[in-house]
Amino acid sequence: MKIPEIKNKYKMPESIRSVLRESAEKYSEKTAYKYFVGANDVAEMSYKQLYDSYNYVGTTICSLGLQKSKIAVISDNRPEWMIAYMSIIGSGSIVVPLDKDLMTSQIENFLNHAEIEAVFCSGKYVENVLDVSLPNLKYLIDFDNTDNSDERYITFEKVLVDGERLLNEKYNDFINARYDTSKMSALIFTSGTTGTSKGVMLSEDNILTALNAASNMIDLDSDNVLLSVLPMHHTYETTAGQLTALRLGITICINNSLKYVMRNMKLFRPTTMVVVPLYVTTIKKKISDEIKKRKKEKMIGVGVKATKALRKIGVDTRSIVFSEVLSALGGRLKTIICGGAATDPEAIVWFENLGINVFQGYGITECSPLVAVNPMVNVHYDSVGLPIPGSRVKIISDEDGTEKDLPNGEIGEICVKGGHVMLGYYNNVEATKAAFTQEGFFRTGDYGYLDDDGYLYITGRKKNIIILDNGKNVYPEEIEEYLERIELIKECVVIGRENNNGEVVITALIYPDYDQFKDMDDEQIIEKMRSEVANVNKLLPTFKQIRNIELKKTEFEKTTTKKIMRYKLS
Repeated sequence: MKIPEIKNKYKMPESIRSVLRESAEKYSEKTAYKYFVGANDVAEMSYKQLYDSYNYVGTTICSLGLQKSKIAVISDNRPEWMIAYMSIIGSGSIVVPLDKDLMTSQIENFLNHAEIEAVFCSGKYVENVLDVSLPNLKYLIDFDNTDNSDERYITFEKVLVDGERLLNEKYNDFINARYDTSKMSALIFTSGTTGTSKGVMLSEDNILTALNAASNMIDLDSDNVLLSVLPMHHTYETTAGQLTALRLGITICINNSLKYVMRNMKLFRPTTMVVVPLYVTTIKKKISDEIKKRKKEKMIGVGVKATKALRKIGVDTRSIVFSEVLSALGGRLKTIICGGAATDPEAIVWFENLGINVFQGYGITECSPLVAVNPMVNVHYDSVGLPIPGSRVKIISDEDGTEKDLPNGEIGEICVKGGHVMLGYYNNVEATKAAFTQEGFFRTGDYGYLDDDGYLYITGRKKNIIILDNGKNVYPEEIEEYLERIELIKECVVIGRENNNGEVVITALIYPDYDQFKDMDDEQIIEKMRSEVANVNKLLPTFKQIRNIELKKTEFEKTTTKKIMRYKLS
C-alpha cells in the first residue's frame, strides 16, 4: 500500500504571536470563542478581540517586570486561560499550567518547586494560592475580578486596561519582545507530587512543531466549530485543540461541565471535537442506549447496510438516513480527533457508519504532545497513524542490556526523535538521561510496532505489562478492548494478581453498569460477568485468558483527562 502523502499546506510558524496575528488579520470579526458566563449565558470573543487581549496582557506582564520569569495558570477552561498562556510565552517568560483539581498542598509544592513569580487563576483558587507560603510570588491575577486586599492581588480586568493604556502610550516592550524560541517556554508537571512527578520542559519551537503537524495532518477548514471538552492544562488540548483551531480560524465553544456535554452539543452544534477514548465510548453508549430504548436497532442496522451499498457507488446519504440519531450530537458532527490512548477500532467503525469520522492519534507530553496521527485518507482503524512529518519513530528492544532496532511487525518500546521532543526534565539530569537512547531518541515508555506502510500501533504501556510465570508478556490494554465492548460493563482494568499459590493470574477488575442489574445481588452479577468473560476468553490465546474477576462498587479513580489511575489499584 502506498503511504498517503501529507500535504504541507501550512508552513512552520515563527512564533505563537505570528499565529495569532495572522489569524486576527484573516478572520478579524469572526468568532474565536463561545463560552459560558454564569450558568447559562453564552458570550463571544472575536479573533481581533482575542489578539488585542493577548497584546494587552503581554504588555502588562512586561511592565510588571515579569519577563523571563515563571508564571503559573490555574483555572477552569475559559478564553482567559489561553490568553494568559500565550501572553506569558510571548513575553519571553515560562508558562506553568497546573491542574485545577490539585490539592492546595500540591499546588503549593509545585509553585515553590518552579519558583513561580506570578499566578493567573480563577476566582475560586485565589484564596488557595494566597493562603500558602510562596516566597517568590509577586503577583496574583484573578480572572474573575473578585475583591482581595492582598498587595500581590490584581484583577484581570485591570491587567487588560493597563495593557491597553500602555500600548496607547507607546510602551512596546511586549510588541518588540525578542527571545530564543529554542529555550524553555512551558514547564508541564506530570501527575503526582513534586517528589514523584517530573517537570517536562518544552520550548516554543517544540510546541510549534506539533502545532504545524496537527494543522497539516488534521487539515480542517475555518468553517468548522470545535466543542472543547478536555482540560486546557493538558498539552494535548492546548496544542491539538486550542492552538491548532486558532491557527485554522475555527470557532471554539468551551464546554462548561462534563455533565452537560450532550446538552452543549445540541447548543453549539459542533462539527468537530478533540477528545480522549473515554468520550468516544461514552457518546457511543449514550446513543446506543437511546436507540435500544426506542427499539430502533433493526432500523439502524438496515440503514447501515443501505448507506454502505450507496457509498460504493459514490452516494453518501448517512446524514439523511441517520439524521434523528445525529441530532443528539447537534446534527453537524463530522470529525472526532481522538488521542491519549488506543481507541477501540469497533467504535471507530460504528461512528463511521453514522457519518462521523474518528481519526485516532497518539501523543505524550514529552513530545508536545503529538507523535502520530491517522491522516484523513487511508485510515487504519487499529493504528494510531503515521509519525508526524519531520520526525523519526523506531521500535527498540534492550532486554539483553543493549539497544536493538526491531524490524516492522515486532513489538518493542516506541522511541521518537524530532523537533517536537522535549528539552528534558526540569532540574532532573538523571531522569533526562534515562529518558533518551544512546542515539538521542526519546523513550516513550509505550510498547508497540510499525507496519510495512509506516503506520504505528500501540500495544500497551511498558509499566502496565503483565509478566506471567511462564515468561510470556501480556498487554492488559489489548484484553480491556474486548471487555469494553460488553454493554454490561461500564469500566474495567486488567491486572496481574498473585493467587494463593503465588502464581500471577490475569484478573479483570470490573465496574458493572449497575443500572442493568437492579434486581441482582453480587453473586448473580459475578455469575453473569463470568459468562460474558468466558465469551471473551474464546477470542484470546490461552495464556491471555482472564482467570479471575473482581467487582468494583464505585468508578475507578481518574485523572482530569479521564484516564484511570492504574497506580492506585491494588
